[in-house]
Amino acid sequence: MKKLTTSDITKTAILIALALTFQMGLRGAGQPLVGPLVNFVLIMSVFLVGNFSGIMVGSITPLVAFMFGMMKLPPLIPFIIIGNILYVITFNYFRKRFFKAEDIISIVISSLIKFGFLAISVRYLVTFFVTVPEPVVAAFTLPQLYTALMGGVLAILVKQFLPKPMLKDN
Repeated sequence: MKKLTTSDITKTAILIALALTFQMGLRGAGQPLVGPLVNFVLIMSVFLVGNFSGIMVGSITPLVAFMFGMMKLPPLIPFIIIGNILYVITFNYFRKRFFKAEDIISIVISSLIKFGFLAISVRYLVTFFVTVPEPVVAAFTLPQLYTALMGGVLAILVKQFLPKPMLKDN
């Protein structure tokens, strides 16, 4: 692993603050708006810092959502964290190794992986711990694909306007 710089840590802290601002400030807006914005920050974290940053953002946001009452089922938290980590790592992996010129292909693949993991988890794995209400199951299936795709596409669009030296792989 590459050594983290003060700049990397600072950018990560700002990205966490941005994700939490979206999450807390727009909590009344619901998943269709907040989900893509959090996923946007996850992918921007990869563009600006790398996997470390995306993993940190993806791990902290579900915990804060629970602490502030936005997440009602604590057994879902580890699965959300793992889904976020899968999204970040698979996006970065595919964009670096297979689709260097096409971030969109990597977004589609990583979104499908996150969606698949969360859909299977909420239907089959979490049920070992609690009964999951049907509206929660519904929120953790197809809407997760939408939020991951929209957040990723937004990040790709924003990346086009950032100065090259600002990006991790400039």
